[in-house]
Amino acid sequence: MTVTDAPTVLCFHHAGGSASVYRRWTESDALTVVPVHLPGRDDRRHEPCFTNLDALVDLLEIELADEMDRPYVLFGHSMGALVAYTLATRALEAGRRLPESLVVAASSPPHLPTLPLPLDTLSDLEIARSLAAFGGLPPMLLERPEWLGPLLTVVKDDIRVCQSARLATGTSLPIPIHAIGGTGDLLVAAASLTQWDRHTTSDFTVTMVDGGHFLTTDNSDELFGLVERIVRTTAESVGTR
Repeated sequence: MTVTDAPTVLCFHHAGGSASVYRRWTESDALTVVPVHLPGRDDRRHEPCFTNLDALVDLLEIELADEMDRPYVLFGHSMGALVAYTLATRALEAGRRLPESLVVAASSPPHLPTLPLPLDTLSDLEIARSLAAFGGLPPMLLERPEWLGPLLTVVKDDIRVCQSARLATGTSLPIPIHAIGGTGDLLVAAASLTQWDRHTTSDFTVTMVDGGHFLTTDNSDELFGLVERIVRTTAESVGTR
């Protein structure tokens, strides 16, 4: 199978992150990788961030309409997994083309509550310390509070996106779901990852790799290799139907 035969991989990043985390993946000759640029960062840094998941997905449905009208796979890391899942369920409900598979990394399934971080009662420094505790912030930044402001603005808005999500109740996708976790993840345990099986009526796998919660930086190469194998296996399976 050539790169032109494989479905496009649409990649969604973690809270506080940006599409640039997938830059190396786009250099691959094996897959066509499209990092999704969300408002409020990178080339869209002058646009306001979203704080509501449904509103964000409303925008993405429009912006990604062309990519989602041909063979594609959705990959989401942490917050990005929630965004990717919501896009897939929207496509199902609207009778549009579904992804060939959904790949989720370092994310609890949508029927479980997200990180209960009380943004309105914590100071920026307290939020920063919480993020640093599970690897979401370099500890050196705690000593430079003047650098924290812009970063925490994006992080807090992204966390609000996650907290705005309605807990999933009964929607199961008729596509494979592949969950990936880090063996050292302090936020999402393997036991949580296994519960993604509730959200598919098709194949389901869980794979653990070395790394913490932030696999796209902790273990980017192994993670991409795994995603590549999943995409190729999915494409071959679709081709034999």
